[in-house]
Amino acid sequence: MAHERKPHPDDLMTTGEAARALGLSSDMVRLLERGGRLPAQRTTNGLRLFRREDVEKLAAERAGTARSDGSRLALPSNRSRSPRSGAGRGK
Repeated sequence: MAHERKPHPDDLMTTGEAARALGLSSDMVRLLERGGRLPAQRTTNGLRLFRREDVEKLAAERAGTARSDGSRLALPSNRSRSPRSGAGRGK
């Protein structure tokens, strides 16, 4: 039986993972980072990594669900992510 790890607020997400969690394009996530709305850490080769907590906070703000008690919307774990359907996309 595989033990699935519970997501931690300090888990790091790539630009693509953050984009999927926020329902945005990777380009928009990069713009949010450049504009200071979404803090990122950089690896030595320049890869942006985002803290799960920061992505969750932004998702809550975008959804208008930031709560006064400090709780936030929980994003799904990367391991529980299901493939996205291509339905509705133009060719």
